[in-house]
Amino acid sequence: MKLTSQLEEEIKQLFDDMWSAYFNGDLDKWASYLTEDCKNIGTTQEETFENRDEILSYAEAVLPQMKGVVELRPKKMDISALDPYIMVHEISDVYIKVADEWKFYAELRASFILQREDDAWKTCHMHGSYPDSRTVEGEAFAFNKIVAENKKLQAAVLNRTLELEEKNRDLEVEAALERVRSRAMAMQHSNELADLVAKVFEEMTNLDIVLTRCIIWIFDPEDRSTRMWMANPEAETGAESYFVPYHDQPAYQSALKAWDERNPRWVYDLQGQIKDAWDDKLLIETELAKLPEQVKLAMREPDSVILSAAFNNFGALQTAGLEPLSDKHLDILGRFGRVFDLTYTRFHDLQQAEKQAHQARIETALERVRARALAMQVPEELKEVASVLRHEMGLLGVEELETCSIYINDESSGNAECWYALKDIRDTTSAMVSDHFALDFGDTWVGRQMLKLYRAEEMQTSIVMSGENRKEWIRYCAEKSPVLQGYYGEVIPDRTYHLYKFSHGAIGAAAAGDISEESWDLLQRTALVFSLAYSRFKDLTQARIDLQHLKEEKGRAEEALQELKATQTQLIHAEKMASLGELTAGIAHEIQNPLNFVKNFSEVSQELLDEMKEEMSEGNYKEVEIIAQSVIQNLDKITEHGNRADGIVKGMLQHSRTSTNEKEETDINVLADEFLRLAYHGLRAKDNSFNANFETDFDPDLPNINIVPQDIGRVLLNLINNAFYACNERQRVASAERSLSASAERSLSTYQPNVTVKTMAENGNVIVKVIDNGNGIPADVIDKIFQPFFTTKPTGQGTGLGLSMSYDIITKGHGGDLRVETTEGAGTTFIVALPAGSREF
Repeated sequence: MKLTSQLEEEIKQLFDDMWSAYFNGDLDKWASYLTEDCKNIGTTQEETFENRDEILSYAEAVLPQMKGVVELRPKKMDISALDPYIMVHEISDVYIKVADEWKFYAELRASFILQREDDAWKTCHMHGSYPDSRTVEGEAFAFNKIVAENKKLQAAVLNRTLELEEKNRDLEVEAALERVRSRAMAMQHSNELADLVAKVFEEMTNLDIVLTRCIIWIFDPEDRSTRMWMANPEAETGAESYFVPYHDQPAYQSALKAWDERNPRWVYDLQGQIKDAWDDKLLIETELAKLPEQVKLAMREPDSVILSAAFNNFGALQTAGLEPLSDKHLDILGRFGRVFDLTYTRFHDLQQAEKQAHQARIETALERVRARALAMQVPEELKEVASVLRHEMGLLGVEELETCSIYINDESSGNAECWYALKDIRDTTSAMVSDHFALDFGDTWVGRQMLKLYRAEEMQTSIVMSGENRKEWIRYCAEKSPVLQGYYGEVIPDRTYHLYKFSHGAIGAAAAGDISEESWDLLQRTALVFSLAYSRFKDLTQARIDLQHLKEEKGRAEEALQELKATQTQLIHAEKMASLGELTAGIAHEIQNPLNFVKNFSEVSQELLDEMKEEMSEGNYKEVEIIAQSVIQNLDKITEHGNRADGIVKGMLQHSRTSTNEKEETDINVLADEFLRLAYHGLRAKDNSFNANFETDFDPDLPNINIVPQDIGRVLLNLINNAFYACNERQRVASAERSLSASAERSLSTYQPNVTVKTMAENGNVIVKVIDNGNGIPADVIDKIFQPFFTTKPTGQGTGLGLSMSYDIITKGHGGDLRVETTEGAGTTFIVALPAGSREF
């Protein structure tokens, strides 16, 4: 490629346009002179770019500093052809505008490589730099200045390094805090707090904080006790929790004071006699005595231990070490403490949820015991109840209750019967040993202690069975109950018998020693269950006695028994007839008309047949044929009205039968009309004085809806009956007050009871309204009407379940809504909303 004058002019014009676009801020135009992969090397380290986008991004960042205040004045341009490229060297003076005056700033040396692209020359590589302005005449490099600048730079680098190390340290701490925070928020059970304190110990150790152990204190504000969650490096099992009651050790008192003040930085030097007393108190008299021996030895070994803690709302995060923590480490401890202050809510919520779940499991277990007790058929099954109780305790994790026993006292003899169950320690294939035997309290020392409890006012006791007293009791029980013989073998361990009384007896449980408050609570609650179950036991026992008496008197009572059976049959029949009467009362009116037609046409047909016999005897067969045709027509009418009556009865029986919970397409208008008439005529049949108007306002365009017709029928019947009752009550009250008030008499003369059933479509639902003009519902009870067993009717006239069951049928069974609108003194409207679609709920 040859460099012509025309090409040189073209290149110069290109550079004029390119620099003009750049310094005027038109970067889009300026970027169009660069290839996409254009590279740029500038005077600083940051000015190294691999493509047009990077160059453009840098230009956008620095251009605001130069726009309008920087000007490039070319001095020399050298253009060379390097086929297929063009090399351009440009030397220019850079001027800057200061106080409206252009001043020389520096000389710019730039090199460009251009290539032909899209019929235009574009820059694919460029480099620019300024001469070293720090040199003086005769210097190749500004050595002295560079040395000075290097010292200054080293100092800046050192300061920056320290800043970065501090920031890096802070980032490490924050990362550790975030790991602890994440572990805390990931807790699924409250006992995972043990894992959390172990995590804190690990993270603080990784931050080069020298610790011997790490502890979370959770204080009880009521009794000032604490629960310690401790991470011990000497232990293999990880962190565990220990209860520490309130005590007067100086370190504990100092910690309590710091907690009261929510002190974020507490340091206590535990040494000498104070440390010895502290160690004895914790490691002998509290649950910390359960710590592994190597941990207790490690805690006692040093003469002095520095305790450091950050106290917060729930307690403290505490560390122990042989040396005091630095201020920075104390600050880090405080930051960890603040994390725990925020995440304690998670622990507390889990704890509450677990308590509630545990209480629910206890209730379920007691319900199983209660159900088994109430299901007893013979008194001997009480030992199975004891087995269920022992099994349920095992499922609840209350394994300290080895034996579960039920004692029923015989007040007349002063003796008792025992039903027991215990875990079989002799045979792993047998889960439980259970039996029943009678005992005399006076035969053994343990029995006499039980008798003292029964005669005392206290409800519970713990009988320590040891030595000869224990052996005597086991031998006595084995004699009474052979399945216990050889149970313990040669060595009979000491045990403590824990008893809680109930009516006419007690619940007993044997354990290796004292039992927890939870186990006592479980015994108490179980005793309450057996207070109820004792009635069942008593009934069964009495039933057995009565049965024996009946067998002894069987011969003399045979006739009475037969009479009793006959009477029972009559009572059952009477009950069936009464139920049938309740059902037929409502539909009698509906089938009266077709039955009247059947009766009338039957009588007419009888008369026609008599007439036909006369005509046949006279030989008038033409007249006989006419009469026969009339009889046939009458029979058709009888069949028609008989089918009508049959349809009414079948329809009513369909709606009154037990629900199968199967949904089917139903015309709600027909259903509502049927139950409106059924309710009205049923009430009329029960009370001849009852009278009220009833109306319907049905939307004829309603679609059939997918419902359980028996259930919705019961809802409608309940609401309509309530509406008629409200109207009747208003009329009855007004009538009773008529003699006392002229205004009441006028009100009665104008009041006309009325019930309206209305249907319509609204917002994708089918609406059924039951409207009455009764007294309305008082404001103070309106919020209670859908509660089970709530009723405003007099005792014996209402169960309080109608509206509650109706609400459940509509909302839970059909995904609809049941609400009420009422005005006192004016009336009430119940509104049923059912989905018009075919959704299943």
